[in-house]
Amino acid sequence: MKISSEAKIGIIITIAIAVTIWGLNFLKGRNILKGVNTYYAIYEEVGGLEKNNKIFISGYQVGQVGDIYFNQDGSRNLIVLLGIEKAHEIPLNSEAVLYDADFMGTKAIRIKMSESDQFYQPGDTVLCRIQLGLTAQLENQLLPVKDKAESLIVTIDSLMSAMNYVFDRHTSDMLQASIQNLESSTQGIKNMLSDQGKLTSMIGHLEAITLNLKNHNEQLASAMSNIESITDSIARSELKSTISNTNKTLEETYQIMEKINHGEGTLGMLVNNDSLYQNITSLSLELDLLLKDLQENPKKYVNVSVFSKSDKKKKEK
Repeated sequence: MKISSEAKIGIIITIAIAVTIWGLNFLKGRNILKGVNTYYAIYEEVGGLEKNNKIFISGYQVGQVGDIYFNQDGSRNLIVLLGIEKAHEIPLNSEAVLYDADFMGTKAIRIKMSESDQFYQPGDTVLCRIQLGLTAQLENQLLPVKDKAESLIVTIDSLMSAMNYVFDRHTSDMLQASIQNLESSTQGIKNMLSDQGKLTSMIGHLEAITLNLKNHNEQLASAMSNIESITDSIARSELKSTISNTNKTLEETYQIMEKINHGEGTLGMLVNNDSLYQNITSLSLELDLLLKDLQENPKKYVNVSVFSKSDKKKKEK
């Protein structure tokens, strides 16, 4: 059967739409090709949990948060839909633990599996609890200290009002300065616990550093591999033999210099015996005198005759 052009175009468009939908869901971390079971968890508050936040079992992502909405029974509790892949069954009495997945406070849900051999059915409501993050833990630990400090300041202030009649001016000023320092410390603790405090900023910076290291994990691994390769190359090279030959050459040079210093050999005698230098100096002086005498008395050394021997004999006759 021949398929018309319109049918072909329709099929192509349908495939394109399906691929686009699958791709968008894949980028969100969802694989629509895998079946998903839906469970429910009820929290008093979710601390910023959002749709598509991840769900883990033993550190492995098995699903995502599907939807979040208020319970209609008037309790103002929040119902969270847990979309978990069908391949992972949830034992009874397991807990859906809401926690901070990173230092930035990103929320996620961790399924703490129980040892039960019976399992929740899709649509069941699982047990849940909230695990405090690092900032919340610090706040819970420091807030009592802050409250006690404020109470102490009020008590000391009342005491100072009563003690003004007892202590002199100097002692009162010292106590007042101590109270002001205590107030400053309390305010510092309060600022540290605030959302824009130094503690939150520090945690944010630490998370940025951790994320940067994670993003550059491949580059770091490559650099370590290169360093290991260079180390192996040096270990396999003939560096030890080269150093040994260099040491041998230096030793032989040292022996030659020792012989020269002790006057051994021709070069040693030239370096250490000054008689040769004195003889050369004396010879140079004598040659200089000889050349000077030759210039002044050339006839003493050279006899030049202008006439031939026959003419000389005729003159003698």
